Amino acid sequence: MSARPRVLLVGAGSVGQVFGRFLAAAGCELTFLVKARHAEATRAGFTLHPLGLVSRGPPERLSGFEVLESQDEVARRTWDQVWFCVSSAALREGTWVGGLARATGEATWVMLQPALHDREWLLQHVPEDRLVSGLIPFISFASPLKPGQGPGPGTAFWLPPLARGLFSGPPGRLREVVRALRQGGYPAREHPSVAQAMAVPSAVLNVFVTGLEAADWRFARFREGPSVRAVREATREAIAIATGGHRGRTAWAVGLLRPLAFRLAFLGTRLAPFDMETYLRAHFTKVSAQTRLMIREYIDTGRDRGQPVRHLEALNAPGARTLPR
Repeated sequence: MSARPRVLLVGAGSVGQVFGRFLAAAGCELTFLVKARHAEATRAGFTLHPLGLVSRGPPERLSGFEVLESQDEVARRTWDQVWFCVSSAALREGTWVGGLARATGEATWVMLQPALHDREWLLQHVPEDRLVSGLIPFISFASPLKPGQGPGPGTAFWLPPLARGLFSGPPGRLREVVRALRQGGYPAREHPSVAQAMAVPSAVLNVFVTGLEAADWRFARFREGPSVRAVREATREAIAIATGGHRGRTAWAVGLLRPLAFRLAFLGTRLAPFDMETYLRAHFTKVSAQTRLMIREYIDTGRDRGQPVRHLEALNAPGARTLPR
């Protein structure tokens, strides 16, 4: 590891910007790899708006980093860490990941993608002893969500109270990733298995979002419509598939599917320092390809194992608007 870790961030969207902010604060030498059409805007730097429950922090500038547009440029440098800050769907487009594997030497790869088989897919290109997995505990988005709503132009992000950024992987490389983030003020923590830690939350979130989309992204329509029970049943199926059907790992999640838990979850959205309904529509419309990929993987994996997928299939049907009761 270099005195100043040389970090390549693949993608300069809101997730890449937020992790870049903490890694820069730790003294890392940052470089973004972006498509040519995004290079000029990336070189101009970013304005970040930290959000809190009560007040906002002052705007922050993220700049002074390098921007690369091609794998040939990447191959001419030496890297300590490569962070994948793109969606699961973007990760699997084309053959670029294989090319990046050849261009980044022995660097530690850090994946943040939530889909069921993302880790297996990356392990086709990098050995397990170089791959660190992480989850994203913050919410970030291009601001303002609506004209005149929230902070000014830039990227807003909120790290909820008590949130922890879990990471797992080979011990030596894992410690380097966690150490750098902590030095930058990020609440990173080692965990035995990030894949297990996010299996249930990812299943719950993606099925809920798919049901919310069917309700035109309106909480009231979702709560009052016929789809709530069907979404609960689809969530049961997704949880069972994501956890391999292990009852011991799913027992605690059953409580999340009760009507009272749903009502409390909707009440909890009011505590966020931004309009959650608007955020969910904006964010998950943008990453809809990832959501559909994840639902498709639950269905395909469940079928292969002989697990129930009927409600997931109904949720995933083209043009589905009203789900089976």
